[in-house]
Amino acid sequence: MAKDTDIRTIGAELYFLPVKTRVPLKFGPETLTYVTCARARVKVADQKGRTAEGWGETPLSVQWVWPSSCSYDERHACLKEFCCGLAELWASLRIPGHPIELGHDFQETVLPGWLKGFNARQRRRKEPMPWLAALLCCSPFDLALHDAYGQLHERPIYETYNQGFMNRDLSRYFVPAKSTSVSFRD
Repeated sequence: MAKDTDIRTIGAELYFLPVKTRVPLKFGPETLTYVTCARARVKVADQKGRTAEGWGETPLSVQWVWPSSCSYDERHACLKEFCCGLAELWASLRIPGHPIELGHDFQETVLPGWLKGFNARQRRRKEPMPWLAALLCCSPFDLALHDAYGQLHERPIYETYNQGFMNRDLSRYFVPAKSTSVSFRD
C-alpha cells in the first residue's frame, strides 16, 4: 500500500571530484596518491508534485573494493564508468516508495543485472568488477535519495524509519546471520 509520503526519482546527476592526497597512503600492495570522490545529486517528487534534491558522496576506494593485479588506472576507470551508468538507472526509476525500500529494491533487482551486463560488455575476458565495487558505486545515489527524502519532508531522515513513513516494516530487512562455530586453539 502506497503512502502520501512516498517519493520517486525524477533525475540524477553525477560529478567526479579529484582529490590529491597530502601524503602517499599505502593500502595493501598499492600506494595511493589520489582518489576520486563520486558525488551524486538525486531529485525526487512526491504524489502531490512537490520536489526536492539530495546529495551523496563517497570516495571511489579502488584498492579497498577491488584488490587486484589489474592496474589502478584500469580499475579506477571501470568504477567511474559504472557510476555513470548508475546515474542513468537511478534517474529512470519510476516506482514510488520510501528510500529504504527503493534502495533495497534497487540493490536486489537492478544492481546485480547491471553489474553482470557491465562485466559481460566491458570486462569480457578480463577480471570482472566485484560486487563490493558495485555497491560502493551505488552508495552516493542511495545517500542522495535519503537526503532528498529528508529535505522534502523537512525532517532528519532517521525520523522517517517507521510505520508512519514506510510501507514495509524494518524487520523485513534484517535477516539473522547464519550460525557458525569458531574454535580457538592455544
